[in-house]
Amino acid sequence: MPRMVFDQVTKSFGGDPVIADFSAEIEDREFLVLLGPSGCGKSTMLRMIAGLADVTGGAISFDGEVVNDLEPKEREIAFVFQSYALYPHMTVAQNIAFPLLMNAFRPWYHLPVVSAVMKRAIARRPEVAERVAEVARTLELTDYLDRRPKSLSGGQRQRVALARSLVRDPSLYLLDEPLSNLDAKLRTQMRSEISGLHRRVRKSFVYVTHDQVEAMTMATRIIVLDAGRIQQIGTPEEIYGEPANTFVAKFIGSPGMNLIPATAADGRVTDARSGQVLDRGADLADGDYLFGIRPEAARLAADGEAGPAATVTTVEHLGGEVVAGCELGEPDAEAGLTVDLGGTVFIRTAPHPSLTGRGRVRLAFDRGAVRYFRADTGQRVPATRGTPQPQGSIR
Repeated sequence: MPRMVFDQVTKSFGGDPVIADFSAEIEDREFLVLLGPSGCGKSTMLRMIAGLADVTGGAISFDGEVVNDLEPKEREIAFVFQSYALYPHMTVAQNIAFPLLMNAFRPWYHLPVVSAVMKRAIARRPEVAERVAEVARTLELTDYLDRRPKSLSGGQRQRVALARSLVRDPSLYLLDEPLSNLDAKLRTQMRSEISGLHRRVRKSFVYVTHDQVEAMTMATRIIVLDAGRIQQIGTPEEIYGEPANTFVAKFIGSPGMNLIPATAADGRVTDARSGQVLDRGADLADGDYLFGIRPEAARLAADGEAGPAATVTTVEHLGGEVVAGCELGEPDAEAGLTVDLGGTVFIRTAPHPSLTGRGRVRLAFDRGAVRYFRADTGQRVPATRGTPQPQGSIR
């Protein structure tokens, strides 16, 4: 059950860096998720943790011991791959027991006749049979032990792959996008099962995904990667509520955080394109910023409530709520159109008659949810600067 420390870890292929200056400290029994878009280096990082890829620079430590030069079998890890990687000619029980067989195997067991005899003998050992039965009960596979993988559903095969990694009782579990081949319903079910497994075994998990829902629902800590560099490390709540920069703000959330180019002058923040007021009394130095607001913190203004004007351009119905895209800008009564448009602001709200066609609306923003980012660097302006923003809507 290691405490993992990554000290300026780098990885290059042919001189091209894939991972750069990866530094982090992860406590024992964390459920760590490496999250980022395709090609950001998260699977490469997982392979370096496993020992399947060499570390170009820096050090990876487990409980204070540098493991850069240790073979995978010496690291006490279990690896669950994106594909199930089950042996089709073996039963579920044989697939689960396979790591235990390999641990007990000796070089001379590879002789043709000896191999088959010894495999059966090892499988019949009481400690092996009991361990397989125990893991099968944990993952609800007892009724499928005599079946072969081809007769199982995708979710059942994934549970077999998990069981095969669990049977060795490793110190660290590594999972590389294990749910990407499942449909939406099975992904939801397996997320719950993997989270439950983490609570039961009380071991460290490192999980790779590009799916933010998986990260937000399962992780105790998330590392967001982009182009091989860490963008932010934090809990799901920190990553969502206090994004470190505009990449994290847009990548996390569906839709991501609204980022509106804005100008601050004397505490008054206006949309840089339409000139409409977005905030009053903001504690910001004069200059250019990005006004950030999550879709669920933006809403339709109540009757008589001040707020920027917008035109509804898109509406997605999601059952009990809708996601509407609104273009900022004051309506031109003569032309019948909205002019001086700003960016699109997405709001997530209950269905409303105003959210149809190209209806004209006014928006309101929950002040406590507003985040500001520097226009030049994309870094978030710390919320602790000056007087905290009051709660309530911006008027």
